[in-house]
Amino acid sequence: MSSLTDADVAAALRPLSDALAADDYRLDVARDGDFAVTLTVVALDGACAECLVPAEITRRMAEQRLTAAGAAPAAGWQVQVRYPADLGH
Repeated sequence: MSSLTDADVAAALRPLSDALAADDYRLDVARDGDFAVTLTVVALDGACAECLVPAEITRRMAEQRLTAAGAAPAAGWQVQVRYPADLGH
């Protein structure tokens, strides 16, 4: 079973990235392995703090999108989410 390419991962997460961008956030994606990513949500100027859903919801949405995009192990994708509060912002 082969993992998604970085471009495939970016495409699968684009709706999530676009939704965050609408509220002045940037989504940074780092591959941690074939089926693992860390998503870092970065607040930009004018970010809407009240607009962020809980990190657990973001994690589940990302896992669903990645799994739907292609091959995944039985355990599914491993997704970690870091929010601005986690980064000391």
